[in-house]
Amino acid sequence: MKFLFLSIVLGLSLIAGELTLQSGSISGLTGVLGDSKIDPKSNQLSAQLSIDGDELTSIRGSISVEMAFFKSENADRDENMHETLQSEKFKTSTYTITSVEATKTKDTYILKGELDFHGVKKEQEFNALITQNDATLNIDAKANINFEDYEIEMPCLLGFTMCVDENVAINGIAIFNKH
Repeated sequence: MKFLFLSIVLGLSLIAGELTLQSGSISGLTGVLGDSKIDPKSNQLSAQLSIDGDELTSIRGSISVEMAFFKSENADRDENMHETLQSEKFKTSTYTITSVEATKTKDTYILKGELDFHGVKKEQEFNALITQNDATLNIDAKANINFEDYEIEMPCLLGFTMCVDENVAINGIAIFNKH
């Protein structure tokens, strides 16, 4: 009986695998009149994800980004961005994947979970392209978020005539090693 129990436990532990982050980035895209696009990006990610075998719908865990590492091609604007996002107070943003649903399109999934951003936790879905081979798993996920939902007031120049758009397109790309 002990042998049967031990065999089941060991077998299950071999099926459930840890995904180790190899590389990745998260970027945001928004705009303002007179400065067509604002596109900060960070490569400073951490992740704790797992998968059962090769079953992509079993992916669970979290991906975090350090807010202070978001940079664009404009250092002055980056300083304002970090002030607006209160990067000193809200140091990380974390997305926790609670379920993954397959769609009818090959390699396309819906990540469901919770985004903890700027001290506010909200349910958030990402549309994701997920591919894998024997050694790696790749995720390219996209979602639109509204900063007002996270209690962030976007800055305006010249009164209210030139405001940064509160709608931001988020894109997360990550490559994981499978164990």
